[in-house]
Amino acid sequence: MVKERTFKYDKFKRCTCTLYVTENCNLNCVYCYEHLKGKAVMSLDIAKKGIVSTFERAVSENIEYVEILFHGGEPFMAYKRIREICEWLWAREWPVNYICYATTNGTLIHGEIKEWLLKNKHRFCLGLSLDGTRDMHNRNRSNSYEKIDIAFFRDNWPVQGVKMTPSPGTLASLSDGIIHIHELGFCRNNCTFATGIDWDKDEHGNSVDYKKILQEQLMILAMYYLKHPDIIPVDLLNIKFIAVAAGKGGMTDKLCGAGSIMRCWTPDGQCLPCHLFYEVSKEKGEKLGEFDFSSPDRLSDERCRGCILETVCPTCYGGNYITYGDVSRRDPYTCVITKIRVLAGSWMIGHMLEKPCDYAALRDFDNDELAMIAKGVIMTQTFLEESGFIRELSNG
Repeated sequence: MVKERTFKYDKFKRCTCTLYVTENCNLNCVYCYEHLKGKAVMSLDIAKKGIVSTFERAVSENIEYVEILFHGGEPFMAYKRIREICEWLWAREWPVNYICYATTNGTLIHGEIKEWLLKNKHRFCLGLSLDGTRDMHNRNRSNSYEKIDIAFFRDNWPVQGVKMTPSPGTLASLSDGIIHIHELGFCRNNCTFATGIDWDKDEHGNSVDYKKILQEQLMILAMYYLKHPDIIPVDLLNIKFIAVAAGKGGMTDKLCGAGSIMRCWTPDGQCLPCHLFYEVSKEKGEKLGEFDFSSPDRLSDERCRGCILETVCPTCYGGNYITYGDVSRRDPYTCVITKIRVLAGSWMIGHMLEKPCDYAALRDFDNDELAMIAKGVIMTQTFLEESGFIRELSNG
């Protein structure tokens, strides 16, 4: 009999200090949640306060690693302020290890900025937002593909990979986009779906049969990974079925780090659970109060009670708050998309489990863990069948 074990996302040893350095951005992405793009830039004093507070917290809570995340807008619209903050930071001794980090649209990473990042690449990690093929990226992100030195990101931060966001308008090219990023040489693709948008329509108002398209695209991807066993699949398909088997009671932390692992300091001096809450603050024209993230049950949507997929279903507390004014109320599109993902992922992982040593996705698991994964796959497929979801998909 397989011994069940507690499943834990390895987040508890680190914490993130997000510095919302600028509201400004030079693009207008189709799925952007930042409806009010202002000109505010964080002061050095607020940045110092956030950083000092984070290291004090790290010491008091025995946290081993601090991430200092520069966010926007497009963070490098405030390059001089980022450089000023980093020079202050790097001139001092701190009690725990840390790294500076930013995700960027890449269009400003040229000239002086590129030289500075290259000089400091050992202590400043950079991630690129890249939405797939040239056509996909240009449709989503203001025709900016040609403005990016993609090789610069791949060659200098090869482990970091890219952040890819499909939209309703690019969904039909999802597999092409993900494979394109693999072929560019990136070893990681953090591909996640936009929340708070209408997946039934594209940015022009045209109808999109997202359920049918997503099923087709994920099966193309699943076949691709079965034919390319040395490539680790994107998380869209490489579901943590071991977490499904362990169950909600086996989780010791929540899926999203907002308010626990992550704190965000804003240009007006607020300390919020994550950067998304600042968008609500801007729209309301007022500072926000405290949020309680201590009770996992309170953070669970009542509609999700009893769903065995809750342990692998992504929820964005900030996105929920922007859309519904309630951190626990999940986007209903996320529910459907997650079920389609796990259906395709369970089919793919089920095939890989026949010869787990052949596939990079499973090679590092021991026999007990593989047994738990197999259990999670069976539980998932049974749940989707008995709940009627597979029948609903078949009926359109």
